[in-house]
Amino acid sequence: MARRRSSAQAYSQELTLQEQVHVALGSASALDDFYVILGCMLVDPNIFDFSRAFIVRYDEIQNAYVGRLAVGAASRRDHLRLRSEIAHEAKRLEEQIEVVKATSPEPRAVQSLYDLRFHSLWIHFLQDKESSGGLNNAFRQLFLPQTQLNENHILSILASLPRARIFDKPEDVGTQGLENFLRFPFVGGRILTKRGLHAIVFADRAFERGKLSDGHLYHFQWLLNHASVTLDNVELVEELRETTARLQEVDRIKSNFLSIVSHELRTPLTSIVGFVQILQEEKAGPLTAFQRDLLRRVAFHAANLQNMVNDLIEIAQVEAGGMIRVELGPVDPLSVLLKTMPKIESRRGSKRISIEPVIDDEVPLVRADAHALERIFFHLLDNAVKFIPEQGHVRIYFIRRDNWLDIAIEDTGIGISPENLRKIFDHFFQVDSRLERSYSGMGIGLTVVKLLLQATGGQIRVESTPNVGSRFTVSYPIAAAGAESHYLDVGL
Repeated sequence: MARRRSSAQAYSQELTLQEQVHVALGSASALDDFYVILGCMLVDPNIFDFSRAFIVRYDEIQNAYVGRLAVGAASRRDHLRLRSEIAHEAKRLEEQIEVVKATSPEPRAVQSLYDLRFHSLWIHFLQDKESSGGLNNAFRQLFLPQTQLNENHILSILASLPRARIFDKPEDVGTQGLENFLRFPFVGGRILTKRGLHAIVFADRAFERGKLSDGHLYHFQWLLNHASVTLDNVELVEELRETTARLQEVDRIKSNFLSIVSHELRTPLTSIVGFVQILQEEKAGPLTAFQRDLLRRVAFHAANLQNMVNDLIEIAQVEAGGMIRVELGPVDPLSVLLKTMPKIESRRGSKRISIEPVIDDEVPLVRADAHALERIFFHLLDNAVKFIPEQGHVRIYFIRRDNWLDIAIEDTGIGISPENLRKIFDHFFQVDSRLERSYSGMGIGLTVVKLLLQATGGQIRVESTPNVGSRFTVSYPIAAAGAESHYLDVGL
């Protein structure tokens, strides 16, 4: 019976160990956290009971071994102090567990306290890590190029060994670069991931009475196997985090660049537009018909460039967390449309395109911002004209729907494919991204439309069929009778 109880107890301890390792390693979402948890489990007297643990990372890019973590004490006195603190913490947690067991039937409450036990040494280690010096700080200076290691070096041996092993005598292996850290006997093994060799791990019992045994070797190898599997997920999360950080930095640089360039362009453009206007008004002298035509072209392109710069500034401002000021109030959408249409006339060039509002009933006022609505109309009409090859038409419909007004801009252009339909509101997206593309523009018009609609409470939906045409429907709430205008700063 005693033997059966002993076997049952050993089996229970093994299950507890597996649970501890699974929970602890599974809580890591960054490589540094993973190393700390792994090292702390190795030296935790309640888990693997080694005195010290060392993790050497293999850097594939530099083809070198780099010290990443040393856990444990540098002297027996510090070791005994640390063990005493851990024992005190473990006892306190056991008392809390017993109290929770007696008062709460909820197993999760007990499990959370068990989880704390796994991290008790980790917490102590992080507190000690903040102080200067120490075993870990010295170990993190380790840098050993692979090309400088011979075949007998401990790192070279463990990198090629399929299983961990115990090293008893200094004369068996070379320890150059590690001689100030490793104490014989010690156990060593490798961590492999899908990418190949990740790290070499060492552990010893320098301050313990018992020697290294086959049991220590078995559990050490078992931990490395489990760590290898878990590390694949940690590496993936780390890679995603680094990629996200890089993309955020690129996006920040892009936004800063847009903001700086746009503001630098705005001042000279304002001067150009102003001087052209002075010349057109013949305040600097009379003009010939040819000169008038040249100035008309300059004014046209300068105005287009000015609109682009204003759009860029607005986008950069929103991306930087800025605000858009809007004046929401009753707006006549038909009047705004008729005011916008002359600005599109010159965009048609030699194309035979008709732009026609279709009015079947009285068009109600909507709750919007007149300036924003004008820019929305301009970009949508400009987009429609741009993508009608040679001839066609653009029709604008006003449709009352409950308390909303739908304004549909329908064209007979080239249409948009389903895969591109999801991207058309993205910054700088071009349906044709080739340098020699047939259609001009920066790809920000629809982005501005989306931002302005979000700021003013409007909506948009798109329907399109390739080689047939597109229909952009802008929706605004119908203005209540007697409603007044008010300013609003909107953050997007």
